[in-house]
Amino acid sequence: MENNRLVIKSGRVNRFIYIAILVAMGSVLHGLEDLIPLPNLFIPGAKLGFANIVTLIALDLLGQNEALLVTFLRVILGGLISGNFLNIGFFLALSGGLFAWFGMKLMSKVTESILIISMFGALFHIIGQIFVAYWYIQSTHIFWYLLLLLPFAIFAGFFTGYISSLIVHYIRNS
Repeated sequence: MENNRLVIKSGRVNRFIYIAILVAMGSVLHGLEDLIPLPNLFIPGAKLGFANIVTLIALDLLGQNEALLVTFLRVILGGLISGNFLNIGFFLALSGGLFAWFGMKLMSKVTESILIISMFGALFHIIGQIFVAYWYIQSTHIFWYLLLLLPFAIFAGFFTGYISSLIVHYIRNS
């Protein structure tokens, strides 16, 4: 996937503009997702991960380092906007985002399929959050929650990957 990067004219300034736009979009998606009532389906706290769409777009079009920067900045901005900065929700989002980026980075070396990269990232996202939750509550029982969350993560990863692939396809063909 490294050879298929979007060529951004005029160098660093335009790259930073694209990063800023993606961070802003990710922060808005983060906030909007909190407003959408999702039936818990016996999985409290489960979300579709709309904000990860911008990480996937950044990974595909800009590169791994830019995707990491987008992830980190959108989590911080999302935490500041939602009032969750430096509380457990912030650390869950940060660990999930960073683990997801790492999983997507690993998978992007194996395949160019945004769907597969997204599903792998979603699995890593959940694992990162479970580790922070374990650190917070100090109970190994939290790992049983993975049995419910991992199948949902695959579904959510497919959903966000599909949307991301449509957006990337549109950007590349425009």
